Amino acid sequence: AFLQPLFETEGIVFPHQETETHEEGEYFLKVLIPSYAAGSIIGKGGQTIVQLQKETGATIKLSKSKDFYPGTTERVCLIQGTVEALNGVHDFIAEKVREMPQSTQKTEPVSILQPQTTVNPDRVKQV
Repeated sequence: AFLQPLFETEGIVFPHQETETHEEGEYFLKVLIPSYAAGSIIGKGGQTIVQLQKETGATIKLSKSKDFYPGTTERVCLIQGTVEALNGVHDFIAEKVREMPQSTQKTEPVSILQPQTTVNPDRVKQV
């Protein structure tokens, strides 16, 4: 319930105009984060996300661990700050998402097919 109304347009960040308490030049960005990446974004005891907020000046809010965007297993991340701050946080999140752990990578099942043919002993002698 921490999410505030945003102007939702894919890939474009618009100012949040319904609140007068935010500073001029502050924007909001909502990003869906795969659940496997959330832990590395938050860090042990929240250290990584706190450090990221200090470095970028952004405010980052993440939905609870089982609070997924409807119809997905992805968590909602709301980022508030300057365009530069949003870009910095987005780059960090994208890097963590690209670091997909081996256990979550989808592997294709491999089937080894062996021919079920038999050779007539008389044919072997012909060759």
